[in-house]
Amino acid sequence: MGEKKIKTLKEIAEELGVSIASVSYVYNNKWKENGLSTSLAERIARKLKEDNYRPNSLGLQLKTKRTQTIGIILEDMTRRFNLDILAGIEKVLATKGYFTLVCSSNLGELEKKQLETLLERNPDGIIFTPETNEPGTLNIVKEVKERNIPIVLVDNYFPEIKTDFVVSDNYSGAYQAVKYLIKKGKRKIAYIGAKKDITGLRDRFKGYTAALIEADISVNRDLIGEHLPDIFSRDIPDAIFVDSLMYFKEGFKFLSENNYKIPDDILITGFDPVDLSLSEMQNIGFHSLVKQPIPFVEQDGVRMGELAAEIIIKRINGEERKKTFSRIFLTPTLKFFN
Repeated sequence: MGEKKIKTLKEIAEELGVSIASVSYVYNNKWKENGLSTSLAERIARKLKEDNYRPNSLGLQLKTKRTQTIGIILEDMTRRFNLDILAGIEKVLATKGYFTLVCSSNLGELEKKQLETLLERNPDGIIFTPETNEPGTLNIVKEVKERNIPIVLVDNYFPEIKTDFVVSDNYSGAYQAVKYLIKKGKRKIAYIGAKKDITGLRDRFKGYTAALIEADISVNRDLIGEHLPDIFSRDIPDAIFVDSLMYFKEGFKFLSENNYKIPDDILITGFDPVDLSLSEMQNIGFHSLVKQPIPFVEQDGVRMGELAAEIIIKRINGEERKKTFSRIFLTPTLKFFN
């Protein structure tokens, strides 16, 4: 037997003895505002389901000048947080009939190349997690905007560029975490952070310093750096705030080798949960080092992705005003993980 022929809206309408418009109204769930009765709508809906109707994607593209695809550039596909963002995006887009073209920028190295690849496929919009605030990354955003392609930034943003974005409130998250350390009686709180020009990381540092100043604790530059051994060579902290615990493997190894115990000898907190493999934990001696759960700032990646997808769809459909932009800061929460 041959494959069952997919019927068109016209054929379905003729079989039911109704107009093509009526069938279209039911398929697009707009039958109420167009005056169709419930009984007629139900009859058409049953027929659409029986015939397993699907619109012709090529015909739809020619009619709407859309490809029903959204390009997504994530800066690190190995990071669990980014996979949460992707899950949130796809959860929303799948219900709206959109497909995703997902690329990894490999921590920013391939941003330009991946953008060019996406643009060749004429996406209806782009969702982008910028790795840095460097000129090359800013130019990517500007190029997309100059082509009048909707773009939503996720997890990082550029204050100087008017565009939609969804990010964590990094200032609030860092402030909460450092306040927790201060309430535990700690006053020599080190800051471990990557030397990258990223708005989110700048906001985390601002939250760290704000919590210290509020508690009348001086900001000690000797306790600020990218690598824990360097800080210990200058001064000995009694607590550590890390801009991302996911990348603190070197720090845990240093503390373990110097016979520190968490939290007996030093307290640690930071953004994101600890993400070590079993072999890495064994190599570091993690379970001998960490005696109690480590508090961490949890970001809601799934919700971030959902909101980004909702915004991009509204942009594509012209539901957002051109001169106003969605700038969403999601408040993270302090949680515990061992």
